[in-house]
Amino acid sequence: MEESLRQLLVKDRTEYIFISPGAPHFGGKWEASVKSIKHHLKRVVGDRLITFEEFSSLLAQIEGVLNYRPLCALSDDPNDCEVLTPGNFLIGVPINTLPEPSATGIPESRLSQFQKLRVKLDHFWRRWVSEYLQRFQQNSK
Repeated sequence: MEESLRQLLVKDRTEYIFISPGAPHFGGKWEASVKSIKHHLKRVVGDRLITFEEFSSLLAQIEGVLNYRPLCALSDDPNDCEVLTPGNFLIGVPINTLPEPSATGIPESRLSQFQKLRVKLDHFWRRWVSEYLQRFQQNSK
């Protein structure tokens, strides 16, 4: 199996470029994304212990949030709300999800595990919007 895969990659002229572990700044934009995820994830989860399933669910939801961030408008029409997102490059179409009700006002002891994860995702979203998206606002004097 390994040898057939190796031959296929050689035949396709697949080339791997590795970043040395001591120099993550060589990664540029994708390392900045990883840093953003780690920064906000640490603040959302904090010192609490979560299971592998909860962690992977939370990461998948955060991935959806970040892949839906706007990169630029698709037209100059101010009434057109369509934007280009990283999700467009991943699957070719915008990522659409149904909104879920917020559980932030409910005491944590009454929440299910899924609702607790949803609260953490909502917390991540609020932090990301307030810290990341504000960089795009132009300040006029």
